[in-house]
Amino acid sequence: MFGLFWLAVLGTGFYLVRRRMSAAGAAAAAASDPMAKAQALLAERFARGEIDEDEYLMRQSTLRNGG
Repeated sequence: MFGLFWLAVLGTGFYLVRRRMSAAGAAAAAASDPMAKAQALLAERFARGEIDEDEYLMRQSTLRNGG
């Protein structure tokens, strides 16, 4: 029973470390690529509710089509 507890603790720790590494990698990629940074910013604005779905899709299409 005690071993199961430590297994759960280690599993949770592993999950959190992997999740942080994934987020850090995405942030680094967005910082080096202006297009990725623009798309990430657009997604954040949509997630916060600053823009609606129609505006999000329109701006995403504009970014993909280059203008």
